[in-house]
Amino acid sequence: MKKLWRYCVILAGIVLLLSGCAKAGGQPEKDRAAVLADTAENLSETDSVLRMTFLDTGKSDCIIIETKGHVVVNDAADADDADMICKYLDNRRIEQIDYLILSHFDKDHIGSAAWLLSQYKVGCVLMPDQEKESESYLALMDVLAQTDTETRRLVEDYEFILEDVAFAVDAPDEDAYEDDNNYSLITAVSCGEVRFLLMGDALKKRTGEFLESDAGEARYDLIKMPHHGDYNKKLSELFETAMPDYVILTAGKERERVEDKTIELLIKSGCRVFYTDEGTITVLSDGRTVTLMQ
Repeated sequence: MKKLWRYCVILAGIVLLLSGCAKAGGQPEKDRAAVLADTAENLSETDSVLRMTFLDTGKSDCIIIETKGHVVVNDAADADDADMICKYLDNRRIEQIDYLILSHFDKDHIGSAAWLLSQYKVGCVLMPDQEKESESYLALMDVLAQTDTETRRLVEDYEFILEDVAFAVDAPDEDAYEDDNNYSLITAVSCGEVRFLLMGDALKKRTGEFLESDAGEARYDLIKMPHHGDYNKKLSELFETAMPDYVILTAGKERERVEDKTIELLIKSGCRVFYTDEGTITVLSDGRTVTLMQ
């Protein structure tokens, strides 16, 4: 049955490609290059209001969001990614981070957070209302105390606006979860008519909570998939509602967490799929259009 299922998935992918639905990350290189060339012509950085960068840090998350004069960092990857993150920030001449959003306290999301706080001025850190006994978490708490950085442990949703870009951070509904990933803060970013959704590592329960919120009823142009490609039964409902044009997976080179059911869902949705293990992904938007470059 598994072999038959794989054959059906492959056949479905071929049909979609022949019908003109190109998917980066799962298509022949020639088609992929055409997709990137098409999008690269749409918008230049000087015309953009928002720049969102998904760093190639392997099976971990670090997303840097830039408006004309402000910076938000969503998650801080692993501890050994600190040099890469700092190099990117320095190349972009970024000296201050307005908000550091830490979706949850797994080491592949907060590993470099303590280092960032020690090297850059951070206006506010947003995090779930959770405690965790881990080296990366204790290091984070120590630096937060030393730097006296404003910290908000979210027990309810939190919103802020930087220039013309709005951020809505969806907080967990419950006080405690069996799986730490369900503490994930889910961040929706709105730039004019364009919307992006960053899912952290939300599993089925947390995804279900989000779908019951006002933000969960919206359409999104781009979704950063939760938990590096793990499938949960609520993702189909999310995709039916959000109808994304683009999907990004933060995956290691082996893509061990990208499940067959996830691939099936992505093929069915007809979206373009990008994997960070193929290189850093840059997203530009002027509030009306979206341009992806890798």
